[in-house]
Amino acid sequence: MNKTVSILLLFLMIGMLASQAFSQEPVCRIAAISSPYITTLPATELGERSWIAKTAPESLERTIALVNATQVDAMIVLGPLSWSGSKTDFERTKTFLDKIKAPTYLLPGEKDVSAGRESFDNILGNKSVEGQSLNINGVHLQFTSLTNTHTTEGQRTILQQMKTGLSRAKNAKAVLLFGGAEIRPPSEQNATSPIQAEYWRLINDNKVAARFTAVHAHSVRLEGQLPIWSIPSSGWSYTPKWPLAIINVYKKKIELDLVAGDGQPLQRLIIPNPVNAARMVPAASDPFGAPTFSEDLKLKPDLTFVQLSDSQFDDGTVPRYQSRFAMDEKMNKLAVTQVNRMKPAMVFMTGDLTNKNTKTEWETFNRIYTKLKPPFYPVPGNHDTLYERASLAREGSEKDDLFNSSIKNWQLADKLAGGKATDRTALFRHFTKKDPYYTVETNGCVFICLYTGVASIEKEQMAWFRQQLERTKNAKHVFVLGHYPVLKDFGGSVQGPEADEIMALLRQYKVAAYLAGHRHRYGYKIHNGTAHVLCDDLCWGEYCAYQIYHVFEDRIIACWKPLFRADLNRPLYERVVFPEPRYKSPSKR
Repeated sequence: MNKTVSILLLFLMIGMLASQAFSQEPVCRIAAISSPYITTLPATELGERSWIAKTAPESLERTIALVNATQVDAMIVLGPLSWSGSKTDFERTKTFLDKIKAPTYLLPGEKDVSAGRESFDNILGNKSVEGQSLNINGVHLQFTSLTNTHTTEGQRTILQQMKTGLSRAKNAKAVLLFGGAEIRPPSEQNATSPIQAEYWRLINDNKVAARFTAVHAHSVRLEGQLPIWSIPSSGWSYTPKWPLAIINVYKKKIELDLVAGDGQPLQRLIIPNPVNAARMVPAASDPFGAPTFSEDLKLKPDLTFVQLSDSQFDDGTVPRYQSRFAMDEKMNKLAVTQVNRMKPAMVFMTGDLTNKNTKTEWETFNRIYTKLKPPFYPVPGNHDTLYERASLAREGSEKDDLFNSSIKNWQLADKLAGGKATDRTALFRHFTKKDPYYTVETNGCVFICLYTGVASIEKEQMAWFRQQLERTKNAKHVFVLGHYPVLKDFGGSVQGPEADEIMALLRQYKVAAYLAGHRHRYGYKIHNGTAHVLCDDLCWGEYCAYQIYHVFEDRIIACWKPLFRADLNRPLYERVVFPEPRYKSPSKR
């Protein structure tokens, strides 16, 4: 058995933990990617997208290796396949696709057909399924055009493609739609157009289980009762963390998996197969506004808690920050509303509560987060840490437009201290009433909250950390939280010997997970038995999202919960399952 196959088997086994009923084999397993963006253009001609010349082919090679090491019934590639739509781009794309062992089907995107339709048809047209349907092991796959989806003419074309193809979906074991159009379900508040009515009639009458789209940044939505799941791009910078999607179709359910490979667990969404099971309830009908959360509570976890990160409120006094932080209050209010509805046992915030550490920002933070109902445990980040006085004392400080606010921050700290303050977390302490590092214990779980400063931990705190790990070595679960990650793979991490020491301690004491923020993106990695989770932010970045954790005796389920401008617009979440390293099965006790 080669190394790649071993890796695939490992992460598939880990992913199985997320499903209680995995005793049967899927009736169909489909691999999929989108937007590989293969190009022959040199980096110099790609301008600000020059990285595509390197990352796109590397990522596609990795994807193909994963596909070939997995037993799938088909491989679907949603466009754009090429970056420029040129003949040479399509020829190079073909050299990659010819390496895939599974039957491969292509759905071209805008870039593929706007400039190079003839070239696409000549080179890759034999694999195209645009406007067609396939039956794979009794599962009906319906493909519609990816172009002109927002125009009336384009939507009419899509409707005709759906009518023709879905007429063949009788007695299908499941029905999946690739492409489709952004048409909202009919509602009582607005008049229903003929196109809208017909589109959703086809969806409901033919029991379409999900719609799959091609976008750069992965998303999961619920329109009415229809899950809409974006296939990750193998060529775009945000998404190579998930170079492959796998759709597993069962009789009553469908598992939508994002695959990282390299021995890492899957990120999974489980949805009903409406051919044999009831559809998901709409978000507005779910008591928590999140149908997946309701499903998880039925499993009766020992503890449920939430991790927020990087609320990073900005006071609007520095022009270059104003547009970036335009949504900070809105998104944080949404997070508070959603978390209050879910009623977790506790909530943590892993740093960067403010942007410039000013009094106004802290007052905004407290105005919003005092409305959070569960017990709340924040830790400071680098933005909540006062600048070194020495750097501000130098004439012509490199802090530039942050200089004045930094001086005022120290003046406030001095006033609160009744003299010259020496604690760089003085404002955090004052406005949160918390120490910069501390331990919380509940229901067999220990949470050690670290202050990672500006990517560092002082010797006194490190000694305290060791003591806390030793003291709690017999606890069921131990979690460590800090603003900065310690796993170098995430970047922007605690550096040098300090990081190495923490990593060694995590392994020695079988810590379940190290939870961090800072990077304004999310990610998961298992390293030496410890799960490292990077929580997204609530102000700007890759997504606005937070993490929900369900703790069981033998495993932890980490859930990526996205936010999007309005409550209930992103009601579903995907899960990653980590084994609890301290768990011993009854036979080994």
